[in-house]
Amino acid sequence: MADRESLHMNLRIALVRMVFFGAVLAASFSVSSQNIRIIDSLQHVLKSTSDKNQFDVLNAIGFEYRYSYPDSTISYCSKAYDLGQKLDLKKTLSRPLSFIGLAKSNQGDYQGALDFHNRSIVVAQQQHDTLQLAHAYNNVGRIFFDLGDLVRAYSNFLVSKDLFERIHNKSGLAYIHRSLADLFKSKKDYTKALENAEKALALRKELGDFRAITSAYMELGLVYQEMDSTPLALRQFQAADSIATAMNDRITKAELKIGIAEILLMQKKTAEASAMARGIVQIVSEKTNQKIFLRAQLVIAKCLVEQKQGEIALPTLKMVYESSGRSGNLVFQREAARCLSEIYAAARKPAQAKEYRDVFLILDGKIQNADLNKEIERLQFQLQIERTEKENELLKARGVQAESLIARQKLQNILLGVIVLFVGGLAVTIWRVSQRRKLLNLKLEDQNERILQAREEISKQNYILANSNRELDDINHQKDTLMNIVAHDLKSPLNRIFGLVRILEMEGNLNPNQHEYVRLIKESTQGGLDLIIDLLDVHAWKQQQENTQPTVFSFNQFLGEKVHAFGPIADAKGIQITISNPLDQRIISEPNYLGRIVDNLISNAIKFSPRNSNVEVKGGWENGQIRISVKDEGTGFSETDQQQLFQKFKKLSARPTAGESSNGLGLAIVKILADRLGGSIELKTSHKGSEFIVRLPAEIFRPISTQSPSH
Repeated sequence: MADRESLHMNLRIALVRMVFFGAVLAASFSVSSQNIRIIDSLQHVLKSTSDKNQFDVLNAIGFEYRYSYPDSTISYCSKAYDLGQKLDLKKTLSRPLSFIGLAKSNQGDYQGALDFHNRSIVVAQQQHDTLQLAHAYNNVGRIFFDLGDLVRAYSNFLVSKDLFERIHNKSGLAYIHRSLADLFKSKKDYTKALENAEKALALRKELGDFRAITSAYMELGLVYQEMDSTPLALRQFQAADSIATAMNDRITKAELKIGIAEILLMQKKTAEASAMARGIVQIVSEKTNQKIFLRAQLVIAKCLVEQKQGEIALPTLKMVYESSGRSGNLVFQREAARCLSEIYAAARKPAQAKEYRDVFLILDGKIQNADLNKEIERLQFQLQIERTEKENELLKARGVQAESLIARQKLQNILLGVIVLFVGGLAVTIWRVSQRRKLLNLKLEDQNERILQAREEISKQNYILANSNRELDDINHQKDTLMNIVAHDLKSPLNRIFGLVRILEMEGNLNPNQHEYVRLIKESTQGGLDLIIDLLDVHAWKQQQENTQPTVFSFNQFLGEKVHAFGPIADAKGIQITISNPLDQRIISEPNYLGRIVDNLISNAIKFSPRNSNVEVKGGWENGQIRISVKDEGTGFSETDQQQLFQKFKKLSARPTAGESSNGLGLAIVKILADRLGGSIELKTSHKGSEFIVRLPAEIFRPISTQSPSH
């Protein structure tokens, strides 16, 4: 009977360890879902196992709940941590803290997640638990990545990678390669992103964990999606979906389907996209996975807007707007504000439309500023990578040298042993060789110690560099002021140079070479002045909030003068400008803003049109608004160009056809002024040309006629 009870107890402990280590292996991957079968098994074992095994089982249950019910993860893992402290465990005590950090991250509480991961690092260091320390550093890197701090994310990923390599943990290495793939994908370094994603997939196939393989296929598909390789992305998603379906992994399937739904929406397949997104919200709630839930709700709302059912989409969009605002997700909040503004504008509710349009512009400005900060950070990040790679190469070279010395020493030891066995009479000589060998071993140990110290110093320097990068934030706050000061200070000397050149021309007596030099100076000076004016204007118009000053003027004469002013520039490229304007009345509008819009559109049309082509300018009246269109015969805009069309300093794929300068501000100015006037911009484009259509509110001037009274 005692033997039978002992056998039952041993089988029960084996089951606990088997289930637990299966859960720990899955901990290396970011996408998995609640497995009801595993949870039921673990909860059954929990009732009748020892305290030591209870610690492992509580952790395993908490890990399984982390995506579907993160609150349950926090509860079970808190119990596990308290039990581990009570048992005075010498290893793995940091694991429940890491799992709580993962649950906090899934709830959108990044600061709470970071606090628990840092506590996990401290405990793992105290217990010399290399495996948990490696996972903790990777988790900290993921938090910094989600917060946009790529330098600190990269530093933590490197520390984690070094630790996993030191203990030859393949599942951990697969996890860190996935993290690096995410990081390089965010910096648009698709070569390194694909390299790391493929390494993660190969390692996970080698390990044979189907849930992890599903995650690797998803990551590879996301990289291809970022590269606009939609067929390749769909192929990876379908491979992942087939595995997830076989495993009945609901959260993984939901994340896959939302990616496919977003692709279908981009392809204007709104019915299919909406059906797929509605299926997702049936199995995922805001509490289980906020990001997937909000993405699905946005797809549903956008499909309704595309189907001209904006009023039905309003509650969904307001929910997304408020929820993303609470969690600090500016991208979701901005997208919701844009859709709300468009719906209210279409419903002729200008107050609500303006309210959300203003919010959209504010959020868009914040995101653009963040993009500019990220561009600065990218340069620093690239330097960090190059420096770190050089340091790693140096460490590897030293490691190879140390291994060579160790191998040489081992060979010497073998030879000495042979000499001892076969030459007993050389005892004195062997003793001397032994002493010499001890000295060499001491030197080798000293060298190894110095190598370890060098590694620790490099890690410290990496942290110091990461902290130094924070100072860039303060510098960025000064950039706008510095730009205005520099622009104003440069404008006066350039004006003086331009005036002096004009005086030289008026004095005459210049030879042909001097005329050419004077012309080049004028062009360069004028180009600089134009750039400064654009910089000052775009900054001023972005910041100013004063009301416009409407004026009565002849729209026909106004448009004709604008087209006539570009005649010499168009003639130089053999471009024919045609104008049609059926609106002969005088109108009430803001001619300065309107003139700047027309100037930029005609200038761009000429600049990006081939020689001996046509540019067509049309004016008219449409639904109580001025309608101005400028159509060219250029190469058109790609999908990527259209996404960045009105951003400041964004130079698109098309280039001026005669070597003209382009500073990337023209369309940004058009967008700012059109928004200021309460108008809209529409683009129709193909490989045969593009047409910009601007619609602006205005009134036709109708003078009040006075009649003398009859007597």
